[in-house]
Amino acid sequence: MVSGERLDRLQPETPLHWIRQILITGKEMQRFVLLLAWVAVGIVAGCSSGRPKTFQVSGTVTMKGQPVEGATVVFVPPDGASYQAAMGITDATGTFKLSTFNGNDGAQEGEYRIKVSKFNVKKPTKEEQERYISIEEERKMQFGDDKPAVPAKNLLPGKYNDEAMSGLTYTVKRGPNTVPLALE
Repeated sequence: MVSGERLDRLQPETPLHWIRQILITGKEMQRFVLLLAWVAVGIVAGCSSGRPKTFQVSGTVTMKGQPVEGATVVFVPPDGASYQAAMGITDATGTFKLSTFNGNDGAQEGEYRIKVSKFNVKKPTKEEQERYISIEEERKMQFGDDKPAVPAKNLLPGKYNDEAMSGLTYTVKRGPNTVPLALE
């Protein structure tokens, strides 16, 4: 008769053989259960984003009743707030959707001050191109061949580019939010 220990050595090594070998002692069983628990925790943690909840925020920007295309809308939380700023850019109809972490994911619940700006991004004329600097020209500036860059110009009244001065505020609530922003 062959003993159980010797029988184990004679059997081919299969996955079931290895599992049985692990389960032989109580201490090994504890290690195996602990390993499975850590794997389960890792899977659960890996599946959650860990990001705070956001809520859909969309709206329109108009100036004197006309939609404003290409404006940047920024929702700025108050100082000391535990939530993030959110931003969006208006399309041809003046419509925007806010993003905080991912595209169009919305904003976190809370109070915000709002700033809106639209900088000239038109293609420069030939004369303007001569005044702009290229990367190569910027490098030349380091060696004394200076050409100043043309500053971007905000096409909206300056007060809207400062959340403290714009007078625009909104409280994002749970669920979808719609924000009409009528600029003067």
